[in-house]
Amino acid sequence: MTEQPAPPRRRRIEEFIFLKIPYAVSGTLFLAAALLNVVNIVARYFFGRPIFWAEEALVFIMIWAVFVVVISITYRGGHLSMDLVYNSFGPKMKIAINTAITVTFLGCIAFTSLQSWRVLLLHSHNHSVTAGTDIPLVIPHSAVFFGFVLMGVAVLVRLRNYITGKFD
Repeated sequence: MTEQPAPPRRRRIEEFIFLKIPYAVSGTLFLAAALLNVVNIVARYFFGRPIFWAEEALVFIMIWAVFVVVISITYRGGHLSMDLVYNSFGPKMKIAINTAITVTFLGCIAFTSLQSWRVLLLHSHNHSVTAGTDIPLVIPHSAVFFGFVLMGVAVLVRLRNYITGKFD
């Protein structure tokens, strides 16, 4: 067996930021959601006293977990793609298609980030809260902004990989 050379320092830092941290955060969030769900089930069926805020909290935890994990998916270039026809193209055509996809992707990220920022400002100015538990709506809606902004950063950090279509 041949040993793989250690990745350069910059790459290790990127992987820490875009892979290890999101995996740890999302794993912790999923574990917290599972534990809250179990505790709520026990409270509801064994003691007849469900945790009234558990459903809203579970939804918000799942929203945050998804938007944190999407950062690592973007960094790895792991989004779904339709490549049946794409694989028949030559290298120059693939680069042209990848460039168009990347520009479109960054445009969608920028648009969604801007719109989600506007929603955050609206909720912040109106002091909007959830109906059942008075949780500020800025908390779940900030997951969208956070996730999309860091998706954009991940694309920019791996821009060459997105253009060439080669991820390791």
